[in-house]
This record gives sequence, structure tokens and C-alpha cells, in this order.
Amino acid sequence: MYVRFWGTRGSIAAPGEHTARYGGNTSCTEVRGADGTVIVLDCGTGARELGLHLTQTLKPPVHLHLFIGHTHWDHIQGFPFFVPAFIPGVELNVYAPLGFQQSLEEAMAGQMEYSYFPVKLRDLRSRIHFTELEEGFFRVGDVLVETQYLNHTAPTIAYRMTSGGATVAYCTDHEPFWKPEEGILHHPGDQRHVAFMKGADLVIHDAQYTEEEFLQRVGWGHSTFEYAVDVAMAAGAKRVALFHHDPTHDDAAMERLEASARARAQAAGSRMEVFAAREGIELTISGDGGSAPVSDISALRRRLVAGARVLVVTSDETQVMTIEDVLAEDGMVALPVPDMHAALTRGTEHLPDLAIVDADLPPADGIDLIPALRARLNRPNFPILLLADRPDAAADRAATGATDYLAKPYSPPMLRARVRSWLARTVVSFDGQAEGEESPGRPETIEDHATTQTLLASILASVPLFRKCTPEQLNMLVRRASEQVYPSGHIVTRQGEPPENLWVLLSGRVRVVEATADGQAEMLLGEIGKAEIFGELGILRDQPRSATVIAVDRTHCLVLRQRDFLAVLEDSSELSNALLRVVAGRLYDADRKLARYAPDPLTGLASRRAFHEQYRRLAAGARRRKTGLLLLALDVLNLKSVNDGFGYALGDEVLRTVADALVESTRTTDFIARYGGDEFAVLLLDAQPKDTEIVAARVRDKLAALGVQRRLPVSVECSTGLAWSQSPPDTAEEFLRDADRNMQDKKSSRGE
Repeated sequence: MYVRFWGTRGSIAAPGEHTARYGGNTSCTEVRGADGTVIVLDCGTGARELGLHLTQTLKPPVHLHLFIGHTHWDHIQGFPFFVPAFIPGVELNVYAPLGFQQSLEEAMAGQMEYSYFPVKLRDLRSRIHFTELEEGFFRVGDVLVETQYLNHTAPTIAYRMTSGGATVAYCTDHEPFWKPEEGILHHPGDQRHVAFMKGADLVIHDAQYTEEEFLQRVGWGHSTFEYAVDVAMAAGAKRVALFHHDPTHDDAAMERLEASARARAQAAGSRMEVFAAREGIELTISGDGGSAPVSDISALRRRLVAGARVLVVTSDETQVMTIEDVLAEDGMVALPVPDMHAALTRGTEHLPDLAIVDADLPPADGIDLIPALRARLNRPNFPILLLADRPDAAADRAATGATDYLAKPYSPPMLRARVRSWLARTVVSFDGQAEGEESPGRPETIEDHATTQTLLASILASVPLFRKCTPEQLNMLVRRASEQVYPSGHIVTRQGEPPENLWVLLSGRVRVVEATADGQAEMLLGEIGKAEIFGELGILRDQPRSATVIAVDRTHCLVLRQRDFLAVLEDSSELSNALLRVVAGRLYDADRKLARYAPDPLTGLASRRAFHEQYRRLAAGARRRKTGLLLLALDVLNLKSVNDGFGYALGDEVLRTVADALVESTRTTDFIARYGGDEFAVLLLDAQPKDTEIVAARVRDKLAALGVQRRLPVSVECSTGLAWSQSPPDTAEEFLRDADRNMQDKKSSRGE
């Protein structure tokens, strides 16, 4: 693998004569896999020079992968100056963890609003795809990429890349999980961190502070150079590059720091190469392929935390209020109880997804009862975060049973990031379970010993679909059934999973969504409520799930096994007929939606009906934001003559050419429709009348280029009309009339 450093500084750029040797640009590193796959690690100010270099050295088509550790400014502030983003035909794939309060795309676009920058993200001419990551793995080209959460003030991910037998680990913006002066590498987070870097041929690690500096900056989310050396040695890394240099460290300070880091490794008897990253350094990383993968769960599968329920065990009301505020920002629910006895008697009723426990509870009512809490929940791996102000309060994890512990006083953003990462890991753990194994992340099975098989059968008999089943058939259906309660936001089943269960909704509501073909977005298919079922199509077709189902409210389900359901279905004509009516009703609804929203079959654009539906939504948003809405109407000139002279096949190709020109000349946020036989309409969001000529010129140029490329024997031209309103009307008809009037005025002025 090839590695080059383009920006090595942290927090803020620090250019000048005193930082010339080690560099003043913020984080940006280029990595190339054995197959030539180009990866950009972070997009700080160093990305400007890298972008210029890539445009000069790469041959089209250009495909780039940008791995963003997190969206703090020093890691993305070079993106608006990254030249490839402005070049048509370049494909940029941007990866990062889901941040606080906004999506990855919103975070990247925020610094490019007109208040800060003259070009908006949506105006960039490259094809940009955004992918939000969790812990796990994915592949780009020949490179295996693995991710793991770091300990920072925002959700931050480390990247481990393996290609051609070599492994590079990129771990920046990370703070030790426990206070360095009180010992490191004993915390479970530090152990996970070391395991993530295990056997890497090169570790690029945050080393912003000295130990003395760190004492004044605990909670800021960065490491000491001493910690970076120690964890790299513990991981058996061959090289470690000290990275994310503090802006106050000039070249002389960096030389001293680098020398101290090397001496530390030598004193420990390590042969690991230690150096401070410098801008312009180029490395060829080779390995023996002995570095084993660390993850077997996809990093591309979203794990929702909104709606998660967190049990908070503390008698400190100020601390409760702080934690409630922290959790509320992600839509999580705090369930406070004053002591562990209350947690055992009342907390388990709330079916929590995670617990935060104060280590300062009274001795007879404190952390020694953590095993009892897990036993009461019947979840041996239930995640528990312990808040401790001394290492000895949390040192014996085997005795306390705590999953993780956080030093007090803690930074609220770091607590928030830690909770989110453990909730995501809980789902990862569940996803990897085999059927029948105890699941730490699975929603709780209701353990009521009075709920017998007869009671479950009577519950099922109250659902219309199963009313005509015999008692014997009902008992067969529920003999291995279970009751499940899912918190709001929980993913009940995912697209692509095997069809092992049928869900019967006893209360609550779920939403059904399907990933688009490119995997970058989700399409809402519908909602299912009380007394309905889902999962039946996968069972009937014996095919993986075609959609993802998410709990909208707290949802109570009876979960039937596939084999039991099919056995009764074969035995009961009444159940078969009832299920047929359910499926027929859903197909009827799907056909109605398809007829309503199906794209134009010739051009693939939205239809006339979809245009009117979307117009109402877009016009309402424009009125609410007071940004105005621009309508560009186009008529294809001389289409009848083309049809008469060359045939309808060429006329159809002309229409497809106009559609393609409109798609390639507008932004992804704009809405395009084929409104009639030779009529097209484009709704441009947040645009002004002065922008029309720019768009029209692009369309004309693209039409001319496509005409030549497709060797059309006629010139494709369109007449255009414009309508704009600060407060657009409720329906599209009036807006279209204004655009048509403008089109006729233009024709009259030209004497047509």
C-alpha cells in the first residue's frame, strides 16, 4: 500500500516558517490500495494540494473514496477547495459516522452555505455519494476497510485498511479511556482499541499532547504521544506515525516530542519504528498478510438509537438532569431510579436497552448488585456504563459486571458518544447471533410465567387473520412463539435477512422501508398497525426479506416461527383464504401507488401526476422557508416534423435526449417531470429568476453535445418559459400558466 501525508496538524491550520518541516495543514492522508484504489483519509486543509495533485495524475474515469473520521471542521474544511469535487464525471464516495443532530450530507453542506462559501454543495459538478457508517467492515475495490468507534466528543470512527497483505490503521481524534496517570490499557475501551490495531504494518495515531498538556485538556478528545506509542506497541504494530500535531507545537517542539517517543519505545525493548508524520512523506507499506480481520459485521448497516431507553441509576438529581439532556439530543429516553434496589424492582419493567450506573451508590446498594440487574433482565451481556471517579472503583470489572466505565467529571458530549457507540455495538452483537443463542441486543422476551401456551393461543385468536383457526392449530402456531416488545426506532427485521419469523402486531405501529438500488437512500413503502402481520411475503416466497421494518411507537408483537406457520397454513383452508385476502389487499394498494407515482416509461422522469403531487410538497416548503420556487417549462420544437419526417423512433430518441440533458444540467435537489407529449417541467429549489439563463444555457449546451454524441440527424431545440414566486400557489396549474405565458411572450418578441 502507498501512503502520503498531505496534512498532519490538528484543531486548526498553523502554517508558517516555524511549522514548515512537519507541516501546518490539518488532517489529510492519501492511501492507495494494491489495485490502485484511491482513499483520502480526512479532508482538512491538506486536501487542497492533494486535490490538485490527483487532477494532474489520475486518468478518467476518476473514482475517489473520502473517509472522514468525524465532521469537526479541521477534518472537513478542505472539502470546499478539493478540486475533483468540481469536475464533471468524477465520482466521490464520502464515508463518515452519523454525527449529532444532522446527516453526513447536511454536515458537509453546512460549511458551504452562502454565509461561509460562494458555492453550495449541491452546485458541485461531480457525482457525490454519502454513506454513514457504524462499526464493522466494508470493501472499496481490493481494500478491506474495518471501522471502530473512537473516544471523542463526537461520534468518531477509526479506519483499518488491508490490501496486498499490508494493513494501515488510521486512529485520530481519540482520547485514552482512562486517566493516563492512573494506568492505561486496563480499560475495556483501551483493550478494544489495541485489538483494532493488532498486527498493523502502520498505525497513524492521534498524538496531539504531552502527558503534562493532557492534564489540562481531559475531555477534549485527543491522545498523548506516550499513549500513542504504548497502544501501538501493545498492538504489535511495525510502525507508528504520530499525527494530529497540536497547532502550538512548532518544528523544534515536534523534534523533541519525536525523540521522546522513540526513546520510550526503545526503553520498552520494542523494535517498532516511531516517527512524527510530516507533510510530503511518502511510504510504501508492505506486510506478510498475517494481520487478521477484526470485524465480521457490515459497517453499512444502520443501527438506530432514537427511541432507545437508558436506565440511569443515581441519587444525584443534578447528574440525572445532565444525562437526560444528553440523551434527549438523540431522541433517547432516560429512565432515572435513585438506587439499585429501585432498578431491580421498577427499572426492569421499562425494558431498558442500556444502563448508566453511578459508582458512588451506597455499598449495600451499589455496583455489587450489577450482576443481579443482569439476572433480573435475563440478559447476561446487557451493556452497563459505570460512572467512577477513581480507577479502583471500576478496576475489578469481573466482580462488578460493568461493560464500560467513564471517569468523573465526564464531558457530556463524550458520554453521549459513548452511549451511542455501545447501543450500536449491542445491535452488532445481536446481528451476529445464531438462532437460539442468548441475544444481548435483542428486545426483551416478556418473562411472565403465568403466560401459558393457552394464553398465547387466546391472544392470537383475537387477531382477525387467525379467528377461524381451530384450538389445535392455534396451539401449533404458538408452541414456539414468543412475545417481543420493541422500543420506538428499533429495527425489527432488515432487508436481506432470512425469512425465519412472522410478526403479529398486538399494539403499536411499524414502518416498512426499502433501500434504493444504489443503497444511498430509503423509500417508504407503508405502515402497519395493530392486528396486522408482516413478514408473510418472505415466508411464502422463501426468499430474503425485501424490506426493512422499524418500530414507530413502542410495539408489542407475537412472533411466530416460519415452520409452524407454514404447517398450519397447509392444514387450514380458512387461514389460507384469509392470508390470500391480506396479500391481495396489499397488492391492490401497491398497484394504486404504482399507477400514481410510476415514472414516464419513455424517459424515466416523473410523470404528470407525480409532478402535481411533488409540487404541493415543494411549494409548501418554499413558502415555509421563504426561499421561493422557480419553474422552468420547456417545449420541444418541431417534434411533429421529426415524427413525420423520420418516424416515431427518432422522435422518442429526441425526447430521451431532452430528458437526459435536463438531468445532467440540473442539481440532484431539483425535480424534473415529463408533463406532456413534448412538454417538460423543472422545479428548482432555492433559485432566483436570474439563475434561469444559467440553467437554460447548460441545457442548450448539453443538448448540442448529446445530439452530436448520439448522431441525431436533427438539431434538438426547446422553447422555455419561466415562473417564479416567493410564495408559490398551492397548486401547479397557476404556476404552469405563468410559465406558459412567459414562453408565449418570448415567442412573440422573436416574431415566431
